Amino acid sequence: MILRRSKKTSPSPTSALTAEDVQRLAPFRHVPENLIRVICRNSHVILPQPGNWEPEHHDDELYFLLRGEMQFTAEHETPRKLRHDFPAANYPLPTHFKWSIKAAPDVEILAIPSRYLDLDNEAHASEQSLELTDDDISSEIYLQFYEAVKNDTFRLPSLPDIAVRIGKAIDDPNTQSEDIARLIQLDPSLAARVMGVVNSAAFGAAVPIRNLDQAVTRLGRQQVRNLVYSCIIKGLFRTSSAELKTIMRDLWRHSARVAAISFVLARVTPGLDPNRALLAGLIHDIGAIPILQMAQDMPQVKGKPELISNLINRLKGEVGAMALDAWNFDPELVALALEAEHWQRKGSALADDLDVVLLAQLHSFIGEKPNSVLPPIDQVPAFEKLALGQLTPQHSIGVLENAAKDIEEIERMLSAA
Repeated sequence: MILRRSKKTSPSPTSALTAEDVQRLAPFRHVPENLIRVICRNSHVILPQPGNWEPEHHDDELYFLLRGEMQFTAEHETPRKLRHDFPAANYPLPTHFKWSIKAAPDVEILAIPSRYLDLDNEAHASEQSLELTDDDISSEIYLQFYEAVKNDTFRLPSLPDIAVRIGKAIDDPNTQSEDIARLIQLDPSLAARVMGVVNSAAFGAAVPIRNLDQAVTRLGRQQVRNLVYSCIIKGLFRTSSAELKTIMRDLWRHSARVAAISFVLARVTPGLDPNRALLAGLIHDIGAIPILQMAQDMPQVKGKPELISNLINRLKGEVGAMALDAWNFDPELVALALEAEHWQRKGSALADDLDVVLLAQLHSFIGEKPNSVLPPIDQVPAFEKLALGQLTPQHSIGVLENAAKDIEEIERMLSAA
């Protein structure tokens, strides 16, 4: 997508910026006042002409909406609006090439050098780093897994052939809806589950869809891909090890619940696709599957569930990203697996699937994990972006309580054999 550059304008004087302008922004809320003054001196305000706008130095600068309203449009997505008074405006504007950006009259954009985020990024990297010692069997096993991940020799499961064939057909512009429908029909169980999902009350089917041709045409290719993959993913959550079956079963139940909650949260957030959020929830912990499959052949981990759990927690992000990349999932979902527990991830001003999955996980953990392990729901950046920033902790829980039947129905459909 080619964006037309806005008419070039000079930045406003540095004196127009105040410390409050910078300090209210999410990445700088805890930055010392003396550094805030430095950021102000090195930042500037852009006054774009109304109409199409493209940042000139998007790799070197972060952009924030100070005043006015902007619209963001991407192919196959609902246009989204951002106003300066939305809580999400405290996060950087998305500058990915997929977005076509329009500025309303009287917009002011704050440009801040991106180097001021380096400390935040380094802190997160250090949190995610793997600390290894060489004094016990645990360290030996960690090293085996870690080296396999780093050397790209980790054994990854394969997607079912039918999923690969459907994915290729969806990506081929020369195929018709009926071609994709015929492929789905090759697996009667898959066809039945897809039809059951699209006609379910949870998915809000106002007019019943009577056949797969109609489903593909009405939903669109990407929606069908999300649904097909969501129906197929469960088949990967299997192991021949009796010892690991309980872990795998619990992992699937957690993934299905996060997926169902993700669907509901995306449904109340304009611009997000609930079906894609459903798939995102299902695959957020997908890296645990290859780890469990490798562990079942290692006598060193037999009878050590705590060791297996530590392996999963430390490595599932990298392994999940490897698996999704090998399965040709799009880059955003690959990154989601890697960042699925980065609770303080800032992201951009527009809510995305990772924001949804982060918040869905926190909701799914209520009553299951010690509160000290997890941040409060309203203290994660994702919370400010969903539902146009109108959530409160009570409202957020209320949304899910009102959708309890839908969540249960989605979990049941996902878990159907």
